[in-house]
Amino acid sequence: MSTALIGVNTTYLFLAFLPPIVWLLFYLREDNHPEPKHLLLLTFVGGMASAVAAIFGECILVSAAGGSCKEGLTETVNPLILFFGIALIEEYVKYLAVKCVILRRKDFNEPVDAMIYMMTSALGFAALENALFVFPLLQTNFFSGIEVATSRFLGANLLHALSSGIVGFFLARAWFHPKRHHFVLLGILLATLLHTAFNYLILVKEVLPQGPSYLIFLLSLAAVIIFIDFEKLKKEEAEKDVMNYPQKEM
Repeated sequence: MSTALIGVNTTYLFLAFLPPIVWLLFYLREDNHPEPKHLLLLTFVGGMASAVAAIFGECILVSAAGGSCKEGLTETVNPLILFFGIALIEEYVKYLAVKCVILRRKDFNEPVDAMIYMMTSALGFAALENALFVFPLLQTNFFSGIEVATSRFLGANLLHALSSGIVGFFLARAWFHPKRHHFVLLGILLATLLHTAFNYLILVKEVLPQGPSYLIFLLSLAAVIIFIDFEKLKKEEAEKDVMNYPQKEM
């Protein structure tokens, strides 16, 4: 492989992975007790692997709906039903990556960790998804590839982080409050609904009046909810630290 070709492929890889990493660094600032870097990397890679699992799951779903992975969907399939199924698969596999890689480790010891690791998994998922979307475009039209990478940074990549952040909040409630195990399922369902709404709005934004505005409102609302959830968990951790801090004798 020539040096020029290596350089081009490295540039493509950089453009695919940069947007999720920027979001990841942004959200990691919410953690008062930073997680081990090797576990974050492992979770990121696990998220990438979950994207591969999602592709197989979605192919099975599309085939069951009467379509095919190569040719796409038939017009007889209700897009909302299909989008819900695809979103459910993606939200579950991102959670599954965290469940398999992180949950039993001793470093998973604070509620906010659940949101951090879920969002890390989501951005690993988004990075591989970016590569699949952006690489072909960059090879045919570099500037179109840049445009898609930018739009995914503000759209799909953010959506993945926010939806998994919702799952992370409910995972924190379930993991650190043993009587609430059903909360994980609730979190996945809520994240799936957000994901479904986003995908549907993307589909109809050209024909729906104010479609882009609805997308912006949806992501903005989800972002506000995620930051509120972060603050709730951080406040609980701070209160716990105060209670466990040894008091000086008077």
